[in-house]
Amino acid sequence: MSHALIIDDNMAISRGIEERLTQLGFHSFDHVWTEAQALVAAELRPPDLVVVGDSIATGSALDAARNITITHHVPILAVTADSGQLHRELSGGGTCDGPYSLAELELAVGAARIGTHE
Repeated sequence: MSHALIIDDNMAISRGIEERLTQLGFHSFDHVWTEAQALVAAELRPPDLVVVGDSIATGSALDAARNITITHHVPILAVTADSGQLHRELSGGGTCDGPYSLAELELAVGAARIGTHE
């Protein structure tokens, strides 16, 4: 995996996610803060990983992820400060795993990498 799409309207959080993913071997990133931007970014450059943050300016990050999985087989991770757990099936056979804290991102990406090789 080398390209990640980060869907979150908080640039400090997005940059923190990017920094962690860089340490895990990702080389390029798209940062978006609306559902529409996420869909366009995924079509222009299909991501190897989609990270959904706490909130976006307009639309739904999970709906964007759901639509992305219709045309792209890509792991979706939710990164948030919420301590609850989420595992949602998305249309197209994808899943959204999380939420993970920023500190748990390495574990989450490792699990996503294993899941794409099954």
